Order: sequence, then structure tokens, then C-alpha cells
Amino acid sequence: MPDDSFQKINKNYHNLTRKQREILDILLSNPEDVCYISLKDLSQRSSVSEVTILRMCKRLGFENFIELKKAFRSHTERLVKNFMETSYFSLDLPVVERGNQEMVIQQIINNARTQSAEFYDTVPTEHILKTARLILQAKTVLICGQGVSSVVSEYFYRRISPLIPNAILVHPEDLDNVQANLVKLHPGDHVIAISFPRYYDAMRNIVQYAEYRGAGVTSITDNLESPVVTQNSINYLCDTATRVFYNSYSLPIELVNLIASGIVLEMGEAYDKLVSDAHEVIHFINESSSEKNS
Repeated sequence: MPDDSFQKINKNYHNLTRKQREILDILLSNPEDVCYISLKDLSQRSSVSEVTILRMCKRLGFENFIELKKAFRSHTERLVKNFMETSYFSLDLPVVERGNQEMVIQQIINNARTQSAEFYDTVPTEHILKTARLILQAKTVLICGQGVSSVVSEYFYRRISPLIPNAILVHPEDLDNVQANLVKLHPGDHVIAISFPRYYDAMRNIVQYAEYRGAGVTSITDNLESPVVTQNSINYLCDTATRVFYNSYSLPIELVNLIASGIVLEMGEAYDKLVSDAHEVIHFINESSSEKNS
């Protein structure tokens, strides 16, 4: 049976003072944000005292702020579940095209060729190296991608985790995972936010909170209206639209390879040492295995 604690908010809204309603309206406009924000941070961001927020929780029928967060979390998880169940369907082809498969395939090839040429002609090389430096300087690097976009985030993680010790893969649909990792952020840390249609709007709250904590943001997406783009983010735009599916991930994967290559170049001699140490480990393991088998 679903948790109906969120209904307390609608039921008791009229019991709130004008100021408390203003606070709740802010929370309702960004329900995902409530799931991982602390009482102290909410107090600072809404310019009200913690006592005022706790009194609002009481009037809504919750014992404390944690109970209110649990209600928002349950509500948000239901929204995410509904989103996930509808976000993987392919687009419908016009009926007229179904009888000419070769024509459609050729159109897909031509479109992919054009997208690839435009990407390589416009990819900002200075941004590649800047992102590489920011990643190397950060003590914590969070990599976030929801739904199908997680294909790119997981590849990004696998590409750079052998190069740096501080990469963390975050699953935005797992609110506990999001909260546990966002609180680790400090000024100078970095977040890689990946989002392609269909967008998951909670990604906007993640990048905004990351910047609030002082972390930098690199967004990988398809246009500047994406929820992961902020005023201060480093933005990489990849045209991923296809005739059949929502996205093709060939260009974002190529972008990940470029950023990883930039990290290697920026590492310089440190990369040579990393490779040498890796060879030493492999040699040691092989020698040990040979001795046991002899």
C-alpha cells in the first residue's frame, strides 16, 4: 500500500501562516530538492530560521523535518518510477516511411554523418583541457546521469577512475545515493552532469545544489535549455536525436574519450608513473602465479 503521508501537506496547507505557506510553496515547486537538503541549508536558502521551518512541519502533521523529507522522498520516488516506465520507448515512424526501410536507413546514416561533422567542427578544445584540469584539481568528482543517460555516465566513470582516485558514480534516481554524495562536496570539487531527452528535471536541483556547495559543474547535454545547464557550467552540446530512438550516444561517448585524453595530457609525467606502476602490479601478479604453478 503506497505511503500517503504526502497527503498531509495538502490536507493541512490551510493551517499554515502566510510565511509558512511561502516556505512550503518553495518546497512544492522543487520537491526533489527537499529530499537531500539539510535543515540548516534550507534555512539559509529560504532566509528563515530553523525554528520557523520546524513549526511548519508540526502544523503539517510531521514530528520533525526528517519526517517531512521522508514524505517528499516517497512522493518523488513515485514520480521517478512513473518517469522511468515511460522514458525508453522509441519514437513512432510515420506510416509512409515503414514501407521504404532502405530510404529510412540512408536518412539515418546521412543525419549521423552531419551530426558527427558538426560536433567535431565545433567542439571547444580549450574547454576539454579546462575540464581535464578541474577534474584533476578536485578532491571529489561526481558523475551523474539518469535513465538512458547513465550509459554515458558509467562509461565516463570507467574511463577516468583508473586515472584519478576520487571519481564517484551517482545514480540520480536513488535519492539516498544522491544525498550521501552531495554532502561530500566542497569548494573546488567537480560534478559531471549528463542529461539527454527525455530529461529528468531533478538533475537541475542536483547541479544547483552542487554549485551552492562551491563545486564546479560540467554539463553534457543536447541544448542550452537542458536542466543541467547553469550560468556557470562548462557546457558540451551533442546532437543525439535520431529518427527511431530518443538518442544516439556515439557523440557523447566520443566526448568522454576526448576529456579522458585531456586528463592524460594534463597529467604529464604523473601518467607515465601511473602506467609504470600498473605494469609493475601486472608483472608481480604474473610472477606470483607462475611460482605457484611451478
